[in-house]
Amino acid sequence: MALNLYRRHRKECEGSHPEDTRTGQFEEGRRGWKKCACLIHVSGTLGGKFSRRQTGTADWDEAKSIVALLQQSGSWDGQDKIEQPLTLPATDPEPERISVIRAIAAFTAEFEEHTAPNTQRNYKFVLKQFRGFSDAKGYAAIDQWTPIDVREFRASWGVLPSTTAKNMSVVKAFFEFCHANEWTSRNPARMVKNQRGQHNDPRSEQKLPFPDEELRRMYDACDTKYGKREIQFSKATQERKAQGPYAQYRARWTGQDIADFISVSVYTGLRISDVSTFHIDRMRSDGTIQLRTTKAHTHVYTWVPEWLQQRIRTRALEVGPYIFGEHSTTDMNVITDLWRRKLNKLWELCGPWKDKPTPHRFRHTFARILLERPGVTVRDVAELLGNTEQIVRKHYAAWIPERQERLTAVLKAAFDTKPKPKPNVIAMPKPAKG
Repeated sequence: MALNLYRRHRKECEGSHPEDTRTGQFEEGRRGWKKCACLIHVSGTLGGKFSRRQTGTADWDEAKSIVALLQQSGSWDGQDKIEQPLTLPATDPEPERISVIRAIAAFTAEFEEHTAPNTQRNYKFVLKQFRGFSDAKGYAAIDQWTPIDVREFRASWGVLPSTTAKNMSVVKAFFEFCHANEWTSRNPARMVKNQRGQHNDPRSEQKLPFPDEELRRMYDACDTKYGKREIQFSKATQERKAQGPYAQYRARWTGQDIADFISVSVYTGLRISDVSTFHIDRMRSDGTIQLRTTKAHTHVYTWVPEWLQQRIRTRALEVGPYIFGEHSTTDMNVITDLWRRKLNKLWELCGPWKDKPTPHRFRHTFARILLERPGVTVRDVAELLGNTEQIVRKHYAAWIPERQERLTAVLKAAFDTKPKPKPNVIAMPKPAKG
């Protein structure tokens, strides 16, 4: 068992620290710490005997040298007090220990340079919980964290397994950053695997697109319910005030506006942030719409039918180049929240719903419609979505007919020529005479 060093403060402490309180070297290294001459003590087990002793010195380096001699001898030597050695062995300076606060600040400055605003928000949310958990455990230095601490931290979240996996990716990246800077001897989060097993989280595997029947209900509600009464919106956004006005467009939106928003979302597969800031320049004269730019600087396009092309051009004439309103704020959370609340109001008017409707389900609907068509490959859908084929197969396997057709053909070919038993003829019982 390693010996522990601590300073035990006396009643006449020059630093006015409370009597009988104990402090360590790392704690005393903080800014503003008041130094004192209280003696350093050592405790632990040597030679099978546990003891606590004074080192006879108030200097940490000298106390460490004394501990080194004790550990070398392997016993307490029956002394009531450890005498200071005449010659102290040379010791290497101990590397500086990095505090949790400093590690979080350095990591935050690192990811703020290259991550999107929403990603930064998620990182900061997890790191805020991390700091609170460190304070609750009494951890001041980042190297005090162990794998069991990471597991306890994960258990404290109480969220869905899918959210747990996302949060753990932040924790692992944070500790990997600390390990790369040699602040920790290892990455304790790397030893904590994601939880596996059955759970009731449908979002973790198969995605939930809108079926055609639910799309019809939405369009019907846009025509008959949403635009028939004025709907007022509050500027309170999840306990956060909006930064500036939402849009320079008219404050009152109609059912046609919502229907157009849904149509652009379903027929392009764009995310809500891209749809709410859709610019007319994204659509070319032939009806193709730019989805994204690949790493090779080539553009990926989709095509929308002529009726939707006409609706987009009409909106550009009525509203402006930003067909769903030109926003005076650059905060994407504020912009998308406006449309989330409009859609939530629509869904209230045409519910109930088997599965909770969300804007991202329009993107899943885009993938579902394509995969249900014969001749469309997984690779085609993956290119349009900007995902890998493995991700598309994982999340949209239920809507990939080519997969089942291929497996059926393989099974037929494998068992077609194999031996078969002769069928037994079973005599049917004669009906009883009534």
